[in-house]
Amino acid sequence: MTELEHPAILVWRFSDAPDEYKKLSRHGGDEDWVAVVPPEYAGQWIGWIESQMFGGCDTSSHDLENGSKVFIGAHA
Repeated sequence: MTELEHPAILVWRFSDAPDEYKKLSRHGGDEDWVAVVPPEYAGQWIGWIESQMFGGCDTSSHDLENGSKVFIGAHA
């Protein structure tokens, strides 16, 4: 398997994330980042996303129809 064939977790600052992901947020304006986890990793625990160490006090998750999962981190 080449490097390009490996699934990737995509991360954006909230302001730079695609609108389709930003609109999933229920944090009310305190968002810091958005991460999209591909289906291959969606059921696994990813510590740097789900902990408060990645720059957020609250992390929400949202399942997509394609099996991916969107995480949104907020500071309040």
